Amino acid sequence: MSKKLLAGILLGGAATYAAWKKMAPAKKEALKESVDEKINKVADYVTDYTLDALDIVDDLMSDSNLNDKVSGAADAVNNVKGKVKDSASKVVNHMTNDDFDKQTADIREELAKNKEADEDNNDIIIDATSDQKPVSTEDNEAGQDDAKTADK
Repeated sequence: MSKKLLAGILLGGAATYAAWKKMAPAKKEALKESVDEKINKVADYVTDYTLDALDIVDDLMSDSNLNDKVSGAADAVNNVKGKVKDSASKVVNHMTNDDFDKQTADIREELAKNKEADEDNNDIIIDATSDQKPVSTEDNEAGQDDAKTADK
C-alpha cells in the first residue's frame, strides 16, 4: 500500500507541476491569492478557537481556585525537593568528610574502658544450674502425705 501511495503522490505532484507550468501568469497570480486567502482564514479560525479555549480555561481556573491548588502543590513539591537535596548533601558530606578511623578508634577505646570497669566490678552471680538438690519445705511434705493417703 505504501508503494501505491508514494506512486500516487509522485504522479499527482508531476501532474500539478505540469499544469502549473502551462497556466497563464494571471491565473497563477489569482490561484496564489486564493490559496493565501484560504490559509489566512484557516489561521484566523484556529487562532479564534484557541483564544476561546484559553478564555474557558481561565474562567474555570478562577472559579474553582485551581490556580491556588496548583501553586500550593508546586510549593509542596519544591519543599520536598529541597529536603531531599539537603539530606543528600548531608549524606555526601558525611561520607566524604568524616574520619571513620578516628571514630572507630574512639569506639574501641570506650569499649575497652567499659570492659575494665566490668572486670573491676565484683558482682555476685547466682547460678541456677548447680548440682545441689532442692530443699523440701513443709508444703512439699504435706503434699506427699496427701498423695500417699490417696493411693491407699
